[in-house]
Amino acid sequence: MVFLAYLNGHQEHFRMVGGLESARSIVHLSEVLRLADAAGLIVDPERAVARMGALLDVAGVRR
Repeated sequence: MVFLAYLNGHQEHFRMVGGLESARSIVHLSEVLRLADAAGLIVDPERAVARMGALLDVAGVRR
C-alpha cells in the first residue's frame, strides 16, 4: 500500500516504519507496478513512471 500511495502521489516518499521498504527487491516493486497498472490502480501513469524510474536509477538498473 505504501508503494502504491507513493506511485500515485499521495505521499512524497517511499518509507515504511522500521525501514521495511528495504525488504522489497526492485524486481518485486516492478511487478507491483505492473499488476497495479493492469488492475487500473495507477491514477497518473506519467507520475508513476517517473517515480519508478527514480527507484530504478537508485537501484542501478537504468542509465
